[in-house]
Amino acid sequence: MKIICTRDNLRRGITHCERSAGKNPSLPILGNIMLEAEKGLLKISATNLETGVISYVRAKVEKEGKTTVPAGLLAGLVHNLKDDQLSIEEDGQMLKIGSVNFESKIRTIPAEEFPLIPKVEKGETIKIPGRYFGEAIRRVSPALATLETKLELTGICLTIRKDELKIAATDGYRLAEKIIKTANKGIAEETIIIVPGRGMGEIEKIFGEEGREVTLTSSENQIAFQNEDVYFVSRLIEGQYPDYKQIIPSEFKAKAKFDKEEMLSSLRLAGIFSVAQTKDVKIKLEDDKISLHATSGELGEHHASIPADVEGEKLEVTFNYQFLQDGLNCIGEDEILFSLNGSEGPSLMRGIDKKTKGEVSDFFYIVMPIRQ
Repeated sequence: MKIICTRDNLRRGITHCERSAGKNPSLPILGNIMLEAEKGLLKISATNLETGVISYVRAKVEKEGKTTVPAGLLAGLVHNLKDDQLSIEEDGQMLKIGSVNFESKIRTIPAEEFPLIPKVEKGETIKIPGRYFGEAIRRVSPALATLETKLELTGICLTIRKDELKIAATDGYRLAEKIIKTANKGIAEETIIIVPGRGMGEIEKIFGEEGREVTLTSSENQIAFQNEDVYFVSRLIEGQYPDYKQIIPSEFKAKAKFDKEEMLSSLRLAGIFSVAQTKDVKIKLEDDKISLHATSGELGEHHASIPADVEGEKLEVTFNYQFLQDGLNCIGEDEILFSLNGSEGPSLMRGIDKKTKGEVSDFFYIVMPIRQ
């Protein structure tokens, strides 16, 4: 293998792949990135056996070939280079990377030991702008479960329909759902799949800042995401995702409208005085304001209030303040509608559209109260 490519192209390809390299003492090859030169392209691949990624980089290929090198070492080298143009050449069991001002040699492992990254070519396929998809992942991710006691809840649920894609996450205490309108006439039936949260985090980093379309193709146990430059595949989580539609309330005892930043600021202050284990803050609805109260036997107590338009019962409900902050940060609008059902039932947050003054219908965040 012998190629010439720009530092920026190589850096971009390695950035797409390096986080997907595995760390497995019994399979050291998983800690390597595979470099494969063919037909005017450098193909950079990495996998941890749960996810795999291939990034295609333009290069001048003088000799085709492939090999693997440690992901962290290659990334550390390339990210710190200043030279604009690089030469990469396989030299026995070493890979030479150099330019006018430097030359480095990295020990390789034969490419034949590198696991095959599966191709998902048949199954349900939809297309969606990468930026919208990345935003949706960012919005629902705070509600992901981190403990693997219920494996399904550590993944993000994708509900694929011909006219929309629903993206949801829940940890049993809160639920977030984002809807993206699509035009996928080839989808005959609703498909529900669960993608591991770690994999979705990588997808957001790779595709989430681009306006280009991303193609999603799902099979029975895998899902692939790709554009012209990157292919990402992930295994799916087996099992059935909870039918969360059952917990979405249709009626509420009270509703309050308020400024998002004012509430976030008040929650941060109240959180300082909350009990560390429960992070509890009491929310009280009054005629024209919301009062917040936090108390700790060791630290003291804190009272504050923010202006609000309140309708319905004058409720007093205790929440985990961190869960409330997460929900508010997931909402893009400046004004919030918070609908409550007292100390037993779920409460729901939505943004309020600045132009129409109506509720935003494509995203909601549900949070359960702390029962006293």
